[in-house]
Amino acid sequence: MPARTNSIGRHLPTSGGLVKTLEAASELGLETIQIFVSNPQAWADPGPRKDAAAFIEGSQALGISPVVAHAKYLINLASTREEQRERSVLALAHELAAASALGVDLVVVHAGSHGGDGEAEGMERLVEGLGRARERAAELDGATAEPVVENSVGAGTQLCSTFESLGVVARRAGVRVCIDTAHAFVAGYDLSAEDGGRVVAAEIVDAVGDAVALVHLNDAKNELGSHRDGHRKVGEGRIPIGAWPAFFDGLVGAPLVMETPYATPEADSDEVLLVKKLAGGLRKAPVGR
Repeated sequence: MPARTNSIGRHLPTSGGLVKTLEAASELGLETIQIFVSNPQAWADPGPRKDAAAFIEGSQALGISPVVAHAKYLINLASTREEQRERSVLALAHELAAASALGVDLVVVHAGSHGGDGEAEGMERLVEGLGRARERAAELDGATAEPVVENSVGAGTQLCSTFESLGVVARRAGVRVCIDTAHAFVAGYDLSAEDGGRVVAAEIVDAVGDAVALVHLNDAKNELGSHRDGHRKVGEGRIPIGAWPAFFDGLVGAPLVMETPYATPEADSDEVLLVKKLAGGLRKAPVGR
């Protein structure tokens, strides 16, 4: 197996403060992390953090890269309602600005829902909204964090459940993407099939090229093609352990962030070690290898 090129990390809570978040990252041996910069279930804009400088300095000292944030779940840039779209644009702009103030590199945002107007109309609004959010963010203290669009499970009127549609948005909006493996599985991409890891990774590359900024590495709670979200720890869901090495080999250099259920610190550490081994080894190859 070739040397590992994928940075390994997970989503971490920030309720105890960002310094505590970094302590958890260090204890787990994480190389990349994801956080929320605001309450994901509320519209309130994120405020300045007193521990921002310590977080930036600490993440750099630990070699955490990329630093990732997940945008509010309420954001729907593709909404049929103009008021909702405008609120979503402003919310994403403020998330990008707040993330930039913490040294965050990537901000993951859901593709949203077309609300019954059809995929073409919804994607048009999504592309426009991404552009406007980036413009507004640039006006807010020169925000530099990069928005990346995540694939959906394809329930109801959700956009971007296929890699092809995700690739279209990436090209039209000039953004990169986040591939959630549990979402992909329940949307119909069979990672459980023989050679499924290699095949699905190849499908991703064919559809989006080099626009994969991040992988949300999650095992799936629910059945293939069920369009029902739900995460399990790696090796405890529907996707066999054997699928992952070829999947990682097909996405060279893509950072892997787990959003799997929290357990004991020991169990979480074991999961990180498992993924590092599946991706090629405990030590990551030097950047640019």
